[in-house]
Amino acid sequence: MSTTGSVSKGCFTFKGKKRRVNVEDYLPRAQNKDIESCQARFHELWEEMDTQMQILQSDFNSSIFEELLTYTQCAHASFSLETCASASLREIPAAALVTGVNTPDHGTMFGNLVSMLRDRVTPLVTILKSKDCQSVRNILTRTMSQLLDNTHLDYDDDEDSEAVNSRPLPLTLSTLAKWYHNKYVSKPSSPKKRKSSAGVGVERGGLPPVVIVMEDFENFPPRVVQDFIIITSNYISLLPVVFIFGIATSVSAIHRLLPNEVSSLLCMEKFQAPPSTEYLALAISQMLMTSRCPFKLGKGVFQLLLDIFLYYDFSVLNFNQALRFAMLDHYTSQPLSYLCCNHDDTEVTVNQMDGQALDRLRQLSSFMSYVEECSTTEQPSLLLDEKFTKRRVVQLINEMFEYHINFFPILNCLHTLVSKLPGYPLGKQVREVYSACLEESVWEREDYKHATDLLRMLAKDELKTLVTQCVNKLATEAQLASVKADLERFGYRMDHIDEEAEEEPAGDMEMVDTSLPSRTSLHQLRQRLQDISKKQKKQSPFEKLREEIVDYCHALFRKYLIAPSSLPLYEIFYYTSTRVIKQRLNASPRSALQKALSNPGYYLQVTICVCCDVEGNHIGSRMPDTCVVYKLHLECGQLINLYDWMQAFVTVVQQEDENDSLKQADHKLQARFIQAVSQLQFLGFIKPTKRKTDHVARLTWGGC
Repeated sequence: MSTTGSVSKGCFTFKGKKRRVNVEDYLPRAQNKDIESCQARFHELWEEMDTQMQILQSDFNSSIFEELLTYTQCAHASFSLETCASASLREIPAAALVTGVNTPDHGTMFGNLVSMLRDRVTPLVTILKSKDCQSVRNILTRTMSQLLDNTHLDYDDDEDSEAVNSRPLPLTLSTLAKWYHNKYVSKPSSPKKRKSSAGVGVERGGLPPVVIVMEDFENFPPRVVQDFIIITSNYISLLPVVFIFGIATSVSAIHRLLPNEVSSLLCMEKFQAPPSTEYLALAISQMLMTSRCPFKLGKGVFQLLLDIFLYYDFSVLNFNQALRFAMLDHYTSQPLSYLCCNHDDTEVTVNQMDGQALDRLRQLSSFMSYVEECSTTEQPSLLLDEKFTKRRVVQLINEMFEYHINFFPILNCLHTLVSKLPGYPLGKQVREVYSACLEESVWEREDYKHATDLLRMLAKDELKTLVTQCVNKLATEAQLASVKADLERFGYRMDHIDEEAEEEPAGDMEMVDTSLPSRTSLHQLRQRLQDISKKQKKQSPFEKLREEIVDYCHALFRKYLIAPSSLPLYEIFYYTSTRVIKQRLNASPRSALQKALSNPGYYLQVTICVCCDVEGNHIGSRMPDTCVVYKLHLECGQLINLYDWMQAFVTVVQQEDENDSLKQADHKLQARFIQAVSQLQFLGFIKPTKRKTDHVARLTWGGC
């Protein structure tokens, strides 16, 4: 038996069923109808959002998938019975699909691609991953197992299928070529169109290609890929093979892995998948920046999810899962979150509230601030009268929906105006402008004031283009028809600015107060002189119109882009628990692992049993064995004596029962100690060493 590098060298069996985790066990128990309503509302809204996200993802990758399907269909268009026997050595068609570095999304992307290939091009599709293909034999095994055992290959030829499955076949491409010839090439005279179970039609004279997809091509062993391509090139006249290489970085990775003599056997074509940042922008605009979904993210949570996406993995799949967790936590931690529902269900849901739910609603900080701003005649009714309070709550929720309906179109107009300004004061992407509006009233920000100053210096053509784009943004917004009409009038006036200049009467210059203070500083004097000069200077018609447009937009933003945190009942619709998101989704593995081993009760959340409730460096006898061994190893030096370590472990765990027999210490406790030490080695705290017999080396020090 070959030895391993583990401290415990042995084989252990476990007989029993795997434990399945039930998600409902981690949610609060539904002890009242409010919690049941919150959980039901979560499942309802998330199903709608998840369906919408899947539609967005399929539409987002549809263009690149269509190009790949066309490429695989046309790659071996001339491959037929007449040509395959006499064909000479040709290049293998290969598609280099550049997917980007968002590796967590690649599994879903290639899964959808393989499904489309099998449905619309050929049933002969195999997908390979580097972790399963560390040798040529592994590649051949995976390829032939997916092709020969594919249910799409079950035609009316049952005898051949039984012959294939009744005896083992050699793992060679020669076997695959013979099987392909028997299935497709040797029966060309069939007048009917053969169909697979997937609905793929194989016309007479047209043979299906064999598509081999390598999902993470850069992680394959170079020598293995080179040998497999060379072997495949020898059968290109018998098998219409098409490669699809998944590249995370750039096409140059193929040339780094394949030498010239191997890459010359491929006829490569590059396909660029859309970047994940575009899909994220589309998902945010369609899922979060819309009035259709009542659930929203607060400023801190939204920015944190963006930071995780931009600085960690660029994974939209992980962003969606984080959004799902945020929604789940909102509906399970906020008792009034069942009011975060569709607009049509608002009145019915509010009328079903009981007195206890109304009391919780009155304790919301935003509602308390709203009550303080109301008149003294309304305050007693809002605090004591249930019917009056319900009517007002319905009104406030309707105002929140109306606020969202107007907020996002005006936000898009603001982004249109500032997205191309020099220096991008409010950001270049719409998500940056949205984040700024979530934090506070946007007109109070210094960067907004800087943006308006830049807008007052735009040329006529630039301003006309921006106004036209804003009109297009509001084309489908019926509730903002008056705003759209005003912007159209501004555009018309800019087109006829020369006519306004002719009609403008030549009046006297505006009288300006030019008096100066008797005593002033040099800076104040210069500022005063600049203001006087600016007022005395006569503005052109376009400058007056530009000033009017900027002032109009500023008034528009002040009216509609109010910070959501200043609205009553915003806690019901906005999730703001940034601390929970950091703890659950952005945790540090090293510190979390150290905390779990030092204080297991923190993660076990033990509230009744005090076995794991320890303070400081105290070692409890009923703590998990791994935690005991970990705390003992902190007291050791660079090399740890296994025998002394085990004796200390036995001493700790036998504190509760000092009458245990020596046999138990020699057998059960020794086995527990070896298992705990093996777990520490797996976690990276220790490693075997040959410097000293029966010793292990410690790998972490200090706060590590």
